[in-house]
Amino acid sequence: MLYILRHGEAEMAFGAANDFNRSLTNRGIAQLERLVKILNQNMEHFDLILSSSAVRTEMTTQIVEKNANSKVEFKKELYEARPEKIMDLLLAVDDEVKSLLVIGHNPGVSTLTSTITGEPFINLNPGMLAKIELEVDSWKLLGQNTGNLLEILQ
Repeated sequence: MLYILRHGEAEMAFGAANDFNRSLTNRGIAQLERLVKILNQNMEHFDLILSSSAVRTEMTTQIVEKNANSKVEFKKELYEARPEKIMDLLLAVDDEVKSLLVIGHNPGVSTLTSTITGEPFINLNPGMLAKIELEVDSWKLLGQNTGNLLEILQ
């Protein structure tokens, strides 16, 4: 199972130099806490979380991972990553990982979700999570149209 999450709502950026250090807003934190309740009710869990190392995605990861006991890897290359770069990271995931959560930024995460599922025009707003059932048995086989979009949660 693949989960793709866009970070929670973040503070406004005042110049490109500050973008990496933007924090979540109180509203963004509350949105993510509601999402975590839904995930817990559905008994969703993640073997591995790959997260951008930007401040807002690290904060998102801390909220989602609280009490989840998931392995977490922060990847600087996920910051402003194009979908192809995110896909490269997914292709390198060990096949022992059965449930993977990627936490990143738009437009990369939305475009990647569309690519994997074949669903056109997916736009993940802040705090939205796409749940994708994969049709392949190995992360190395992941690609275009290899997953089914089960739901988008917020």
